[in-house]
Amino acid sequence: MPQIRIDDEVYAWLQGQAKPFDDTPNSVLRRLAGLDDGKPAEARMIRTHSKAPERGQQTPQKAYRAPVLAALAKHGGQASRMTVLGEVEKLLGEQLTPYDKADIKSGTIRWQKSAEWEVRVMRKEGLLKPVAQAPWGHWALTEKGQAAAKSN
Repeated sequence: MPQIRIDDEVYAWLQGQAKPFDDTPNSVLRRLAGLDDGKPAEARMIRTHSKAPERGQQTPQKAYRAPVLAALAKHGGQASRMTVLGEVEKLLGEQLTPYDKADIKSGTIRWQKSAEWEVRVMRKEGLLKPVAQAPWGHWALTEKGQAAAKSN
């Protein structure tokens, strides 16, 4: 399935067009383009993998921690989610497997969801600021996170 990259402003606009809990970016674009055929999104999506990953096929969630810290440090301790994910993708490069790069049922790319889960863990550990303390759509380092980024 082809991938496209969009900037934060377009992403925010796309989110504003979405029906919460119903839409994926693809379903919003299909609706706005007049391509909505009434079929559930799952019926149109091409699945590259439908079974659970085999051992070694998926990059471990912990592998995203250092690249997230490095990306945030590079941007002064705070950056948009999309900026950080772009940096993480560059930093991990060939480590990301075809399985990691496949879409999951929600329409997200598997490795991005894994990175977001690691961000959630990092928030619980006090490395990143809670959602309420960072600008909307941004991830931000705490003092503890800044120290971890420096020692990384």
